[in-house]
Amino acid sequence: MTTTETTTYRIEDATSPLWFGRWPSGWGDVVHGAGRGEACSSAAMIDAAGLAWTVEQCPLEAVLAIGEDGYPTARAPVPRVVANLRSDTRTVLGVVGEGYEPLQNRAAFAFCDAITDSGEAHWLGAGETRGGARVHALMRLDREIKIGNAEGEDVLPLLCFRNGHDGGLAVTISVAPFRLACLNGMMLPLEGADRTWKARHTANLDARLVDARRTLGIAWRYYDELEEIGGRLLREPMSAAEFERFLSRLVPLPEPRLDRTNGGRAVQNVERVREAITTAYRATPDLANITGTSWGALQAVAAYVDHVQPTRATAGRSHYEARFERATEPAALKDRALALLTEGGTQS
Repeated sequence: MTTTETTTYRIEDATSPLWFGRWPSGWGDVVHGAGRGEACSSAAMIDAAGLAWTVEQCPLEAVLAIGEDGYPTARAPVPRVVANLRSDTRTVLGVVGEGYEPLQNRAAFAFCDAITDSGEAHWLGAGETRGGARVHALMRLDREIKIGNAEGEDVLPLLCFRNGHDGGLAVTISVAPFRLACLNGMMLPLEGADRTWKARHTANLDARLVDARRTLGIAWRYYDELEEIGGRLLREPMSAAEFERFLSRLVPLPEPRLDRTNGGRAVQNVERVREAITTAYRATPDLANITGTSWGALQAVAAYVDHVQPTRATAGRSHYEARFERATEPAALKDRALALLTEGGTQS
């Protein structure tokens, strides 16, 4: 997606999850959708998303010598660690301490049933990243959110559930709000409202229901605050000069001494980022109705981060996966933009 393209989604489009990943620079098949009613339980969602595999643990050995035929001739056990192995592909997901107990996908996702069974949320999709080292589910809260009660400012209120099999992530719940018109991720740091928190894993149904109510309460508080702050930013006008001051503080120029050591590339990089955000702010059709406001400036930054900023594929993560993580996890540039806009940063 370039900064001048538009998606122009409507709230009706979000009744089906299939629109996720369809827009350019989207998520590909990182989220496997399930229409409302098609996956009414975690077990059905796991099957639909291909997450029915389990995690097995295997001891590790160090190869001490290799013979002329290429096979090991001497090995030694590696103490205090084991490998987490994916049952269907037999690939290693991570190396963890020997006391680590994997939380299987079916057991972890069962927590989500207590949330969807509340009648206040429903399944949207699920999937995996990093070869299965991380798994996730998306649920939509059954609530309508419209920033400033303005036309075209619908926000899709999602919850994102994550679990890791590489030892680096505990069961985690986070809000995942999206401005529907452009699918900008709006996971912002809001005062007095958590955007991510740990889920308690328990087999006890009563305890699980208590934690589900706790999760929904945290989510409601966050989305209440997002509506309040978003409405305030939408009502706050921003002149062209104020936008330029905001941008200069958001993406400051490097010190001349540092730039000289990089052959001037640092200044060029700053100028490219500023130009991309400015283009989004002034020329993107789905931002036209909010240009000239602080909310529009924030959305221009989000559009750059989610849809334009380059991603880097690695051996364990594709470009699609990188974009999914960027849109559903905290992003430093979005956080800084909100801080400047809510602290009067454009007025000085």
